Amino acid sequence: MHTHNQLMKNKISIVFLLLLLLSITSFAQKEKMTREEKDEKNQARTTRINNKNDYVVFHRQILGLKQYQDERKKIPVLQKANKGAAIKVLAIVDSLDDEEDGKSKNLQGFIRLDVGDNSTNMYEVIFDRTTKKIISVNRTQEAIEADKEAASDKQENITTGKPKEKAVIHKKNKDDDDDEESDEDAPAKSKSKKIKDKENDAE
Repeated sequence: MHTHNQLMKNKISIVFLLLLLLSITSFAQKEKMTREEKDEKNQARTTRINNKNDYVVFHRQILGLKQYQDERKKIPVLQKANKGAAIKVLAIVDSLDDEEDGKSKNLQGFIRLDVGDNSTNMYEVIFDRTTKKIISVNRTQEAIEADKEAASDKQENITTGKPKEKAVIHKKNKDDDDDEESDEDAPAKSKSKKIKDKENDAE
């Protein structure tokens, strides 16, 4: 009887120990997951902050570019040519929402010209996130095409806009006709007079 009771106690103790061990393991795993989640959240937060900082630095550097200032200088001329249209020159940095963007070494941006509802990316700008500096500024293909079109229009305006010299046609009036007739008759009359004088001398 005593032995039986002892065995029962031992079984209960073993079951209790197993349950306790399972609980501890489960808790440890949960604690580990919580720690990993926290690390991931902290890492994501750090990445977001870094991305935002890179975004701000890049945007500020675009605003300081000579190409950006040159595009802004064109605004008065464009406003004259496009009466009533809103003209804007903007520094655009591509979104950093994508996770891949956070891992990318470079950021891409544009100097964009808005004329009314029409937008044209005039320059493509690349920013190195390691050095925190712009590494290239290139004229876009659409801007090159727009330049060609503008030059063609300008040339056409010069060609067609120049007033042609009109040939001056002097309109004859009656007095002019009389004058011309008298001028034509004058040599004939003087000639006939000379002939008559010669005939008289011969007689």
